[in-house]
Amino acid sequence: MPLRRVLIMAEMHGRDLLRRRVAIALLVALPFSFYLASSDSGPGAAASGGVALAFAVSGAALFSVLSSRAADQRLILSGYRPFEMLLGRLLFLGPLALAIAAMFSATMAPVSSPARPWVLVLGIAVVALQSVPFGLAIGSAVPRELEGTLVLIGVVGLQLATRLDSVASKVLPFYGPRELLEASLSRHAPIGRPLFQTVVYGVALLIAARLCVSRRVNIVRHEPLVLSRSAAGVARSAAGVARGAADAARTARHYAPRRGRFVGQEGAVRPQAFQGERWPRHSRSRGRALR
Repeated sequence: MPLRRVLIMAEMHGRDLLRRRVAIALLVALPFSFYLASSDSGPGAAASGGVALAFAVSGAALFSVLSSRAADQRLILSGYRPFEMLLGRLLFLGPLALAIAAMFSATMAPVSSPARPWVLVLGIAVVALQSVPFGLAIGSAVPRELEGTLVLIGVVGLQLATRLDSVASKVLPFYGPRELLEASLSRHAPIGRPLFQTVVYGVALLIAARLCVSRRVNIVRHEPLVLSRSAAGVARSAAGVARGAADAARTARHYAPRRGRFVGQEGAVRPQAFQGERWPRHSRSRGRALR
C-alpha cells in the first residue's frame, strides 16, 4: 500500500538521520549561538535568530537526501515511486522541524520580549517548515554535501544581510517568514500576505524537489525485443541442439563403467585383476563388486 511505503520511508530516513547526532547538534547549536550572541542588540535579534534557524532544518533535510542516494536507486527498482519517497521525508522532517522551532521559541520569546509573542512563535514555525522543502530541493539538485552546504550558507547569509524591502530579499525563499518575524515586533503589521507568500514559495520548492528527484532516479524503459521469424527459428534450433548435447552428456555419464566394479550389463569392462579368469556368476547376476 502507498501509505505503508510512506511510513517505511519516514522510519528509515529517521533512523539514518538520527545516527548523525553530532552533526544535528552542531546544526542546531550554530544558529542558536548566533542568536544568543546578538540578543543584546534589542528585539530585532529575534528576526535574525529566527531566519538563522533555517540553516539547521535545511541542513538536516540536505543530509537526509544526499546520504540515501544509493538506497533511492534500489528502492525505485523495487517498485517505490519518487513521490512516495518525497512524502516519507516530509513526514519525518516536518515534526523534526517543529520540535526545533519549539526549542527556539521557548528561548527567544522571553529573551527578546516582542510585542506579539504568538506572531514570533508563528514566524519561527514557518521558517522551520519552509526550510524542509528548501533543503530537499537543494539536496536533490547538488551532487555532494559540500556544494549543498555552501548553497545553504549563501542563501541564509544573503537573507540576513539584505534589507527587508530590497529586491534581492524578496526573491529569496525566507522573505515571507522574515516579514512575519518583523511583524511580531509591532502590533499592527500584517501577517496574511507573508503567510500566502510562504505557502506559494514552499509549493514551488516541493515541485522543484520532485522534478530533481525524478531526473536523478529516472528508469529508462526499453521496448521489448522482437525477433523476426527466421531469427526465432534459428534461436529455437540452437536451443534444441544445446538441450540434446546436455542430454547426451548426462546419458554418457550415467552408463559409463566404474573402475574396479561390475556394472552388471552386457559389454561392461572387466577389472584388470580378473582378465583371463572365469566370470563369477554371483557378481554377474547381482552386480556386486568383488573384494
